[in-house]
Amino acid sequence: MTGKSGTLSTLKCAAITSTVLLAATAARADMMPAPTVESLTTCDITDTETIKVGIMAPMTGPTAADASDYSRAAGIAIEEINAAGGVCGKDKRYMLEIVEADATEMRNDAVVTAFRRLNSTEDLNVILTPYASTSNFEIDLMAQENMPYLISGGAESTKAIIEKDPDKYPTVWSRVPDYSGYFTDLPPLLNKLIDAGDLTVPAKTVYIIGSDDPYGTTIATGLARVFKEVGWEVVGEETVPFQSVTDWRTQIAKIREVNPAVIVNTEWSASGSATFFNQFFEQPTESLVFLQYAPSIPEFQTVTRNQAVGVMYNMLGGAIDSRDDTKAISAKFAEKYGPGGYFSVAGYNAAQLYALCINQGNDPADRLAIGACFGNLDVDTPSGRLAFDPATHLAKQGDDYMPTLFYQLQEDGKPALIAPAPVAQAPFLTSPWAQ
Repeated sequence: MTGKSGTLSTLKCAAITSTVLLAATAARADMMPAPTVESLTTCDITDTETIKVGIMAPMTGPTAADASDYSRAAGIAIEEINAAGGVCGKDKRYMLEIVEADATEMRNDAVVTAFRRLNSTEDLNVILTPYASTSNFEIDLMAQENMPYLISGGAESTKAIIEKDPDKYPTVWSRVPDYSGYFTDLPPLLNKLIDAGDLTVPAKTVYIIGSDDPYGTTIATGLARVFKEVGWEVVGEETVPFQSVTDWRTQIAKIREVNPAVIVNTEWSASGSATFFNQFFEQPTESLVFLQYAPSIPEFQTVTRNQAVGVMYNMLGGAIDSRDDTKAISAKFAEKYGPGGYFSVAGYNAAQLYALCINQGNDPADRLAIGACFGNLDVDTPSGRLAFDPATHLAKQGDDYMPTLFYQLQEDGKPALIAPAPVAQAPFLTSPWAQ
């Protein structure tokens, strides 16, 4: 397998700076500009009240890095707002205070306990989360109490619950889109890379490993279908338990037997995915490796010792790295805590979106009003244009809303945005083991 290191050919168009992109999107009359500390806190009001913001996430366990990034990022946004005097509301300013609740290891009992604790906390009328459970069953708990719940993971589970009766969930909204982009967009992108001469493969063959949680299974199943539809042969499919595999040599032996052009693994935990790569790297095939989500987590880059150059992954609802606001938020996080992953921007943005709903004059104690505000948002964000589908309560997906972002680990094993072309930061590169 070979590729070009200097161009994206037909995929790479003339560079468009983030300033131009922001100006173009902000010009849409039906979309609000991205909120800023200044826009949220500028007013003549002096009366101040403190309210609480719940953060429910698995603070302990294999996914603790995501939870920590999310809570810390939300904390940075809140510190900035408080330092500027608090959010300007209808008739008073509001200082924000985070209350964390640990949904330990995403266990259902831990999620229920965490929710009950937050729901009973005085002056707490919103819960923000990266994700809390594997099935998002807690959505029903939120509906029972009319608790505003802004979630940033598990979109397929959210959709399956809400689309049956959207009116039952007026306060629950997902700032990530439908998962379909995860599987509809990768195979066509690989075909474009091949057609452009940036990627050369002996045959269009792919080996797919999926994990048995809703996220991993949905993506793996969808990818198998779409790869076949666009002319690829799926030479292997299997499913492994999420967060449980520590020795991947059985799967890797099967991969070596068929020597596929592309390997896909949707077991998305940082530890599991990093272990897979390290064991693959002991005797690699000349395959392009695509690992779902995990390479975005700094832990993955550490455990792989920055050797995973060439590994690809994609994001839905992720921050667009070439945007100026994404760069600024990431820099603040890195200065305080070191490099962050996906949720180091998502957490910051979620806190700002809640502040925006207060700034629009909604009483923070009126849970239904805050929930309605979330659902009616049409606003520029680091991830693109955020507006919600009323049938599923998911963020809308697509190049005009939140695009599917494709990354590749490149220099020093760090991620670079390679597609879509208008926001790309770097060209596609061939993995060292595939040259």
